[in-house]
Amino acid sequence: MAEQAARQGRPAEAVTLIETALAGVRGQRTPRLLAELHIRQACALAALRDVSACTTAVSRARAYVESREEDPPWLYWVRQAEITSFVGICLLQVGQADQAAALIEESIALFDESCVRDRQICLARLAEALARPGTQRDLDAAASRGMEAIRLAEGLDSTRSADLLRDLSHQLSPHAEVPAVRDFLRQAQEFAQV
Repeated sequence: MAEQAARQGRPAEAVTLIETALAGVRGQRTPRLLAELHIRQACALAALRDVSACTTAVSRARAYVESREEDPPWLYWVRQAEITSFVGICLLQVGQADQAAALIEESIALFDESCVRDRQICLARLAEALARPGTQRDLDAAASRGMEAIRLAEGLDSTRSADLLRDLSHQLSPHAEVPAVRDFLRQAQEFAQV
């Protein structure tokens, strides 16, 4: 619910939901569960542009995910790759695109080939980070990562994946004079029509 609230532009509600979840799991806390809750908290705080609180939540999530304690099997997806990708996405939201690009790229390497949706989302986010102004800006690389994200999205039935590609197209469209960007925009348009 917190993730949906944050995506729908209600980050304060997302923070409240996460705080409720953190209070509600007392006595049932495991490292991966706490890592998941704190990274979701960080994402909501990033949407609120609360850099300090976001950084604290990120630190907690990273510490918990590195724990070697036993966790229930239903938390199988909470691993280093996911937490690293969300840390990068949080940094992207608070305007630290250079650091975000490095972490999102690291997370792509951590996800195995079977995690197609995760890899697709991270590729689209990496392209977004590479297209933003800053020392990391590389429009050719952004277009290339965007093309990879399209190729992976073609095998998915994911509204979120399509939304990320649409957002990336809008972000890159002012740079259509760059040949690689022009190719990406054409491919993204074809993908949207399928």
